[in-house]
Amino acid sequence: MHEIDASFLSEHLDLDIHEFHYERIGADRGMLGEIYKVTIKSSTGSREVVAKFSAPRKEALDNAKRGGTHERELRCYDELLSTTPVSIPEIFASWFDEDSSEYLILQEFIEFDQSVDQIDGITIAQSKLVIEEAASMHAHWWEHSGLAESKWLPRLNDTRRRTNLTTVTRLGWDTLCEILDEGGISYPKVSGDKLAEKIDEMLCDLSGSASTLIHSDLRADNLLFNSLGDAVMIVDWQGCSFGPSSFDIAYHMIQSLSIEERRQHESALLDHYINSLHSLEHDIERDEVFSLYRNSILYSLSIACAVPLINDVESPRVKELALSMASRTLAALEDHNIEIA
Repeated sequence: MHEIDASFLSEHLDLDIHEFHYERIGADRGMLGEIYKVTIKSSTGSREVVAKFSAPRKEALDNAKRGGTHERELRCYDELLSTTPVSIPEIFASWFDEDSSEYLILQEFIEFDQSVDQIDGITIAQSKLVIEEAASMHAHWWEHSGLAESKWLPRLNDTRRRTNLTTVTRLGWDTLCEILDEGGISYPKVSGDKLAEKIDEMLCDLSGSASTLIHSDLRADNLLFNSLGDAVMIVDWQGCSFGPSSFDIAYHMIQSLSIEERRQHESALLDHYINSLHSLEHDIERDEVFSLYRNSILYSLSIACAVPLINDVESPRVKELALSMASRTLAALEDHNIEIA
């Protein structure tokens, strides 16, 4: 951020900027990148934008390069989201270094309800808003030939995606187990290698299902709800993929709701998703949605493994986030009688 000056911002925001200042945001929400709110003053007045940088940690950059996630997010904004019926911030400019995987996005600053916290969990009404947004996106891109032909947008069984997810699972599982031990949470006594094999099998099995554009990380920290609670914007598209729609819904419900809320409302929320698709003139069998939901649960455990691996595990927030994500996934696996040992 210290390398940015007024001339850089003026050029890329198409404004005559004579003064600006910035402050770090998002660190307390577990966001991986370095995100700043930039207040600029120009000849047309004052406004705020967001400067989003890649996380500087080597582990995070290695992970992004291995999975191609930074390039994927930028291309998703450039090539797909402008024509997708989903609520996102406006993107003003971006920069990407292929060798290092470092990047920068200048985007619209959104006022959002900062009381929303993934560890606490969101409300059922908020979850329904997210499900409606996801349904709109899914229906729009369902089995779309343009997505199938986009070489940069991976299917679930894409070699880079499989390698990335199995790698973070294998390398992060032992650390995650230590966090679970500290939290007093029981877990299957399985090796990181065995769990990675299970993740790989899941990705390959699901890749044959009807596919659409999926976000892959629809957890509360990537959802910006307005203060009235009647609208939401979706950010952080690094995991965008061509995959089965229920992959998004399973991850969202498991990671954004408390275990009790998910258990109580799981069936009703899946029905809400089916009805949302139906209202968009896209019908899907209930049994198919529930089956894909169940078969997608294990993905959440892979992401829980990644949290302490690519973040500073000594940070209390990182440990809390990893513990929450793992606990919720393990509860869902148990509820659906899925064994991984």
